Amino acid sequence: MTAATLLGAALAEAAHVPAGALLGGMGVSLMAALLLSVHVPVPRWLMTGAQAVLGTAICASLTPEAWATLAENWPVALINVVGVVGVSQVVALLFSRWTGVDALTATLGLLPGGASAMTALSGEVGADERLVTFFQYLRLSIVILVAVGVSRWVGADSDLRDSLGAALPEPSWPWRDWGVSALVATGGALAGTRLKLPAGAFLGPLLVGIPLTALGLTVGAWPVGLLPLSLWTLGTRVGSHFDEGAVRELKRVALAALGASCALVGGCALLAWGWSALGEVDLLTAYFATSPGGADSVLAIALGTHASLTLVLAVQVGRLLFIFLVAPLYLRRIPRRRC
Repeated sequence: MTAATLLGAALAEAAHVPAGALLGGMGVSLMAALLLSVHVPVPRWLMTGAQAVLGTAICASLTPEAWATLAENWPVALINVVGVVGVSQVVALLFSRWTGVDALTATLGLLPGGASAMTALSGEVGADERLVTFFQYLRLSIVILVAVGVSRWVGADSDLRDSLGAALPEPSWPWRDWGVSALVATGGALAGTRLKLPAGAFLGPLLVGIPLTALGLTVGAWPVGLLPLSLWTLGTRVGSHFDEGAVRELKRVALAALGASCALVGGCALLAWGWSALGEVDLLTAYFATSPGGADSVLAIALGTHASLTLVLAVQVGRLLFIFLVAPLYLRRIPRRRC
């Protein structure tokens, strides 16, 4: 069955599905759990390693150019980052109240900080990782579909095949950059675990890697295949935890989750409209900059339009930094799921 999940991950990657290895592995392990009552084992050490690899991989988007862009536009970026996160939190709390889903699961499910990253965080901090994964990829799908519609409306022709794996830097000195990433992953995971950060094996490497990228070091470059393997690990673990009760819960909240995702996209669109109306920025740039999640896909779509990629990059990278710098403190204050 492990081989079947690896095959599912490989096929999803070949089809250029965003985070294909995660979704492919999850889909096969989910069917195995529901139809055959077979659960694919994922050793604890493998899960820890996968989280550490993912934490460093996210640092790959924080290039010196991204830092320079963020430094030039930080006031605008900060206002819009706080606005997008605020909209997502309001929607999450309303969703939690109307459906009975705990606030922590709703928050992580609707927080635009990277779908695979939120999946990695969820199980470690006490949220329902199955619901978080479903909410995140439902939100991501809606964001991408709406962004594609917007780009087609303005006459763009962009390629959506970019993914987190494709966005990783090409190392000029592979062994050196791989070594740096390995040291950050190992040291950060140990530090994060000992400091008892939420999902320390994930947040530790991320928080260690962020300042190093500002110094120009390449963090997040890995040998080909290691990141997809890490995403497969996360997805397979989530899928193997599904049971009939989880499926019933998904059916119960699916329509509400769709509404919440649409409300999040709509709220961020209103934020973009307000920014465009009050500031000196075109509506298209404001929309892509405040789009809630899927930063790599959104940037790929924006490439085919007249949107200012400088501002789009500044706000998207700023949100990534904001979410993960405040996550260790913020997540501790959200009520855990009810037993």
